[in-house]
Amino acid sequence: MKLAKRVSALTPSSTLAITAKAKELKAAGHDVIGLGAGEPDFNTPQHILEAAVTAMNDGQTKYTPAGGLAPLKEAVIEKFKRDQGLTYSPSEIIVCTGAKHALYTLFQVLLDEGDEVIIPTPYWVSYPEQVKLAEGAPVFVEGSENNEFKITPEQLEAAITAKTKAVIINSPSNPTGMIYTREELQALGEVCLKHDIFIVSDEIYEKLVYGQNEHVSIAQLSPALKEKQLSLTVFLSHIP
Repeated sequence: MKLAKRVSALTPSSTLAITAKAKELKAAGHDVIGLGAGEPDFNTPQHILEAAVTAMNDGQTKYTPAGGLAPLKEAVIEKFKRDQGLTYSPSEIIVCTGAKHALYTLFQVLLDEGDEVIIPTPYWVSYPEQVKLAEGAPVFVEGSENNEFKITPEQLEAAITAKTKAVIINSPSNPTGMIYTREELQALGEVCLKHDIFIVSDEIYEKLVYGQNEHVSIAQLSPALKEKQLSLTVFLSHIP
């Protein structure tokens, strides 16, 4: 079977490979701690399970609006207002089935063939593959260890070309756990505004912040950056 060129260009997921190996070793009787897939070692909280069963028993098993149920969108809007002080309208909120689906959809509508997306390294393994599926080109910028795996405004600006469409900013980061400060985000944002490129802000780990660190959404820093930011957020039990 001859598959499309865009499929043959994809790299197999190392996360899934590691997870499969861990399961194989467990099945063989080894005591293994799996550090591959980003999932907890406990079940979904009971109140969420019960809410899902109640919803199904109440007949909520039909097609939903493509962008998400209206009450869910309102809950997302309230979350942004409560946690980040940001105001959105329902038309600015899209509910997806997960981070990969959100990124896939985003890059499909954002990228034309050959458009470049800057991806700081180290990175979550699916970023470049999602870009390639949209026939875009991933451009890697090294976040060095001596800078806590962060990229600098100078590095970002040096990587921008006439084909650059967006940059991915993942804070808190998977896999390093680093967090950009408010000042660092402001400096990166100013470069994006200067060159008129989108900011794909992956903030799905915003609740995994420890010590004196603070999670800041780049959209909080100015109306102009809010306009340029495409925020990816995963909500678990934080939405009532």
